[in-house]
Amino acid sequence: MPIAPKPGSAAPFFADWTQENIERPALAERLRESRGPRNWGIAAAVATLIGLGVSTLVAPGGSASADPSSNTWYRLRMCESSNNYKINTGNGYYGAYQFDLPTWRSVGGSGYPNQNSKAEQDYRALRLYRSRGWQPWECASILGLAEDSDARSGRYGDIPKPGSGGSSGGGSSSGGSSSGGSSSGGSSSGGSSSGVPAFPGGSHWYTYGETNRHIKTFQDQMHKRGYFPVGTGEYGPNTRRMIKRLQQLNGLVPNGYLGPNTWRLAWKGRYSTSASAAAPKIPAFPGGSHWYTYGETNRHIKTFQDQMHKRGYFPVGTGEYGPNTRRMIKRLQQLNGLVPNGYLGPNTWRLAWVGTYR
Repeated sequence: MPIAPKPGSAAPFFADWTQENIERPALAERLRESRGPRNWGIAAAVATLIGLGVSTLVAPGGSASADPSSNTWYRLRMCESSNNYKINTGNGYYGAYQFDLPTWRSVGGSGYPNQNSKAEQDYRALRLYRSRGWQPWECASILGLAEDSDARSGRYGDIPKPGSGGSSGGGSSSGGSSSGGSSSGGSSSGGSSSGVPAFPGGSHWYTYGETNRHIKTFQDQMHKRGYFPVGTGEYGPNTRRMIKRLQQLNGLVPNGYLGPNTWRLAWKGRYSTSASAAAPKIPAFPGGSHWYTYGETNRHIKTFQDQMHKRGYFPVGTGEYGPNTRRMIKRLQQLNGLVPNGYLGPNTWRLAWVGTYR
């Protein structure tokens, strides 16, 4: 059983993080599926009680324990990034905790969050919590996470730095997820089984101003298809225009980043230089910053279901996000290179009109 952390002490929190996340998520997920998202807070509490013997550790005198539990952090990461420490979707947010760069640097981070270790990202997330509580994370509000006495306390000295010997390595957590993303469909290219070479950039997406042989490979592939000159390897204005058009014609957010999904489009995607080859007319995602998930019912989910029905892949929509919809969405995400997390967000929404499905 994990040692109850003393208020103001983060060492047990880090020391127990990895093992707790190995043991509990599968049980918590089963409870979530059986109870639905509205009871997820209860399910998580039950999972914690079963896995640890205690759920909320309260110090003498009734004060809250130091820092959120590892299960709370796991829930946050699943909501923010599907627990993917390597994710970079091109939307300006990176890693498991979806840091933007100013916030990452405000807590002492260097480089890009997604290019740092899991332990480093965990460490910076806890520093941010100690500085600003749950305020920086939209998912904390969605999940109904409560702050404890250490939130916004400004106490950092007791948090063991990664590699200092006081940490087990942080939230390496349950089995990681494949790289990928929600905002721009960023998942790792699966490789050559479909005749598409694996995306060579890893978690780094190429962008305007860069020059390397991988950009040249992409340009040359578009040249073979008749849509671009022989590649130079330089990502200049012509390449940016071509990439944005390629993304637009294939239902991706036209952000100009050359990531894994855009890479695949050089081999498999629709493209035309003709002005008459209009991009598919896809209605704007109606949820804003809210992504639809299991258990919800509304007319926007029905619109999504009806569009899949028009394509022959789903019954007429009911508007209820149930198990059949979840299976369909995960399959749709998987077939189009997204993280199959089951969330109906902007990129998954677009796939109902242009995505591959069978």
